[in-house]
Amino acid sequence: MSFNIDDFIKKSLINLDYTKEIIGIDEFRKSLEFHYFSNIKLKRKSCTLNSVHLVLEVNCNIELLELFTNFNTGRWGTSIKNGSPLQYNLEILNSRNNCNIDIEELTIFLNDTSIVIKRIYNNSIASQFNDILKQIACNYIFLTKGLTQKPYEIFVPIFEDSLDNFELEDNQSNILPKSYSEYWGIYLDKEDEASIFDVQRNTYVTGNLEFLSE
Repeated sequence: MSFNIDDFIKKSLINLDYTKEIIGIDEFRKSLEFHYFSNIKLKRKSCTLNSVHLVLEVNCNIELLELFTNFNTGRWGTSIKNGSPLQYNLEILNSRNNCNIDIEELTIFLNDTSIVIKRIYNNSIASQFNDILKQIACNYIFLTKGLTQKPYEIFVPIFEDSLDNFELEDNQSNILPKSYSEYWGIYLDKEDEASIFDVQRNTYVTGNLEFLSE
């Protein structure tokens, strides 16, 4: 049976978490749970006549530093050659359906931290997932201000409509992020407000951050 996008849209309007008619969606979820040692919840963010955007919630019973250790040693999420299990399984899912399926948002819930990754272009999360984790690991000493604080929420990246009075150069204004290596939003355990982390300069910058509630 082929995937009927029109029927899927109608049922999705009734149930926002409706994803079961996507061909191979259960195999997709189970494979990710196996490779990432997690429980995964899938939600439908949006759908049109030719695309479906999903939201993934990845619940892992480990802490952030433990994730880095397992990731770097190849025991967590790195068992697929030339890419991540996420990218590999999303490609399989797309090959089985007659519409474009992408990930709009992916959140990793750990015991001490959550990492929220937003889509910035087609297939951006799946194709850059491993690199994003590597960047967070490489910047950990700077994110924690020399291991003096712990991040409990990391937003990758942050968008212009989340910023208020942010120190941008004139030629940087009105530009949406083109990569995950620009600015992140960080909540630290000893600070009440979110901070803006400049990935290129490995430092926090001055500015007010307003996260959207969606």
